[in-house]
Amino acid sequence: MGTATLDRPSATESPEESLYARVGVLLGLKSVVQSEVDLIERLEKGLGVAAVQSLRTRIGLTDAETFELIAPRRTLSRREASGQLLSRVEADKTVRVARVTARAQQVFGGKPDYAADWLRTAKSELGDRTPMQALLTESGALAVEELLVGIEHGMFA
Repeated sequence: MGTATLDRPSATESPEESLYARVGVLLGLKSVVQSEVDLIERLEKGLGVAAVQSLRTRIGLTDAETFELIAPRRTLSRREASGQLLSRVEADKTVRVARVTARAQQVFGGKPDYAADWLRTAKSELGDRTPMQALLTESGALAVEELLVGIEHGMFA
């Protein structure tokens, strides 16, 4: 499923602005993210551990969630201490969590607390996993995004 389907801006936002801008804010990026291409270019330059810390702070990601969804504690600590960038896989995982969280916030009217609760409540459509647990894989992330699209279009309660 393409991201164009997932980004439904309000009447006051440009077509690609809201989801990507929100992802950039969650990651604490200094440059504005306006498209998937901007994200690709940012990932090619590399993401620092600060992006993970920003995401943790802005969405309330727990230690357990961070170390399961992105990278082990020792790996993140080592990268931070040595000034290393996240690996491409770690950066991809970080962006995955940010993108799905941004999408949930968008669908639930910018209510971060409601979106956070929704992401941490088991869903039968995900095999009784929480959406956050489903983010361990790209397939799981796509399933969560499909659920969010369904909610947005009134298909799910």
